[in-house]
Amino acid sequence: MKKILVVTTMWMCFAVHAQSCDDIKDKDKAHYCRATTTNDKSHCQKIAGNDLLNLCMGKVENDMKYCRRIAAEKIKKRCENSIR
Repeated sequence: MKKILVVTTMWMCFAVHAQSCDDIKDKDKAHYCRATTTNDKSHCQKIAGNDLLNLCMGKVENDMKYCRRIAAEKIKKRCENSIR
């Protein structure tokens, strides 16, 4: 019985937090979601904001040079931490 409860709880947590990229209202964030989900940089290139564009390209291309172009320190750190 405990196993069923644990599995059910885990599944519910996953279902609640899962969100389709199509459900995201902000266009830049939706493009970022699609790019990182499909690993397709063509979605990154549709992003208007420079920092988010460079974060996206850095993640998809796995290249630190894009992180260096980011002005916002918080986003720059996020980019650097995502590239290994």
